Amino acid sequence: MGTLARYLNGALVACEFLTPLRLRRVQTYDDRVFAEALGWYPLAGLLIGAMLVAADRGLSQLLPPGPTAVLLVALLALASGGLHLDGVADTADGMALQGDRAERLGVMSEGNTGPAGVMALVLVLLAEWAALSTLPDPVRTPALLIGPVLARWTVVPVGIMFAPARPRGLGHAMQRGLWPAAAPLATVIGAGAAVALFGLPGLVLVLIAGIAAVILAGSAARMLDGVTGDVFGASIEVAQVVVWMSLIAAANKGWIAPLLF
Repeated sequence: MGTLARYLNGALVACEFLTPLRLRRVQTYDDRVFAEALGWYPLAGLLIGAMLVAADRGLSQLLPPGPTAVLLVALLALASGGLHLDGVADTADGMALQGDRAERLGVMSEGNTGPAGVMALVLVLLAEWAALSTLPDPVRTPALLIGPVLARWTVVPVGIMFAPARPRGLGHAMQRGLWPAAAPLATVIGAGAAVALFGLPGLVLVLIAGIAAVILAGSAARMLDGVTGDVFGASIEVAQVVVWMSLIAAANKGWIAPLLF
């Protein structure tokens, strides 16, 4: 497969990896293929955002904001296959462990959720529910679209700034796969979507998402001497919530207005 065809194939790989959507027969991909799909992660986020918008418009005709937000949180978890929420739990368990780097990584690779992981999941899901139940109408639709987009773009700053914690695995492959095309492509898609939806102020949302993800990843990297696939997933979840919370605050203050919807 040629280079161009391989990167275009990455769009399908990204959607199949980040969502339960299966456009082809089930295939097994190596780490290199997953890494080359990084550039299309924001596009997969846009697909998830479109699903949220469609569900929100239907549910809001039947239910008040609270129950609607609960169902949107559930849809969001299903739409990502619980992939990033698993990263939240594993990262929290690893960071909470009183041990050395190897012990922390061992706990994270086991996949058994401990007290810290449960607490982190509860807090993240509560934050998502709070955001989705209070997003004001003027920015609600574009916010539902841009949140998943920018959250999945944050693999770029996290991958650029932090080394992989393991010499192999998804985190290592993602860091190595950013260049030459994936990082620029993801940034063009993410920033382009933000500007299309909110104009130039949308670039502030890109910055906010990146900062939120880098803060979390940096905290983990200090304990793990790098980042793992779980840390990438946790950073995505945190950035998504922070973008929505920022839009609520900015809309209430009149600092931002959508160009579309």
